[in-house]
Amino acid sequence: MLPSKRINRLFRRLARRMSWPAMLSLVVMQTAITYFLFFLAGESELVNHPLEFFYYNMVVVSTVGFGDFSPLTYAGKAIVSFWQIPSGLIVFASFIGKVTQLFINIARRNMNGSNDFYHYDDHILLLCWDEHSTRQIVKLILGDKKRKKRQILLCVTDDIKNPFQDNVDVSFARVRTFSDKKELDRVGISKAKRIIVDGKSDDETLSIALSIATFAAQDANISAHFFDKTKAQLLKMHCPRIECSIDNSAKMMVRSMQDPGSSQVTEQLLSTLSGATLYCLQTPHLEHTLDFGTLFHSLKREHGMILIGLSHFKNGDDMQLNPALDQIIKTDDFLHYIANERIDVDAINWQDI
Repeated sequence: MLPSKRINRLFRRLARRMSWPAMLSLVVMQTAITYFLFFLAGESELVNHPLEFFYYNMVVVSTVGFGDFSPLTYAGKAIVSFWQIPSGLIVFASFIGKVTQLFINIARRNMNGSNDFYHYDDHILLLCWDEHSTRQIVKLILGDKKRKKRQILLCVTDDIKNPFQDNVDVSFARVRTFSDKKELDRVGISKAKRIIVDGKSDDETLSIALSIATFAAQDANISAHFFDKTKAQLLKMHCPRIECSIDNSAKMMVRSMQDPGSSQVTEQLLSTLSGATLYCLQTPHLEHTLDFGTLFHSLKREHGMILIGLSHFKNGDDMQLNPALDQIIKTDDFLHYIANERIDVDAINWQDI
């Protein structure tokens, strides 16, 4: 038992140190030498077809031994005994060890966040980690059943393991800092379409948002959450395209006191998990002029949507809630509406409105 364990450890060590080109070269060399020896021994049945020989060699070296092919000559049997089985076992064991180590490394990188995601495109970046809020954010994103199937990539600087290892929709990356361009390139920041910054403090959120704004795509939707309105205003001064959300717990307490049930309405409007929810769409190229009233009645009648406001800017600046019925809707305006599920812009027949 002891020599066997030592041999297994030797094979695993050999597999770890050997590169993939060297490993494949070893496999090819063992197969080619075996084929050549059988050819010299006159084992025509074994070497008659390369694919049949490859199948036979794999059966032998893997110790499966179906028995449908076997050498007929004494020379062929000697080749099997003194070369094919010993060399094949070494090569096969090393190859299995190499493949096993590959999957172990992949699993480890997935757990500790060291994988590269530079190839990601059109994905969602979640920057920073909080046990409660980040899990809730992921849950709400995935709760939108008609959302575009973007991969979520959680990026943290904390020394933690992947908290979503069982969720195929969420990848995990641990970076040294959010100010390092190489680290940001590793998570594909220039190709991310949605970015959420939710630091442990307003200072951290501000710092991260300022760092990534330079490297993010110009058409990316970036949102940052603050508790202090002055920090949000400071960010808007430097990065006006970033949408800043501010904690409104005090406002909600007063609103609930004045208008009972307001907190439940707000919670449902912001949650994708149940009931009608607040959504947004951008108008396509409009061939003719549309007013808010006409569009309101058409969308409610045809799609069950309640149009509540519009903005000319993606980040919601100059938002007009409950505008006048004769308010003109323009191409590329952003319309905010309430519906039971997200309505794709292409599902609306704009020409007939």
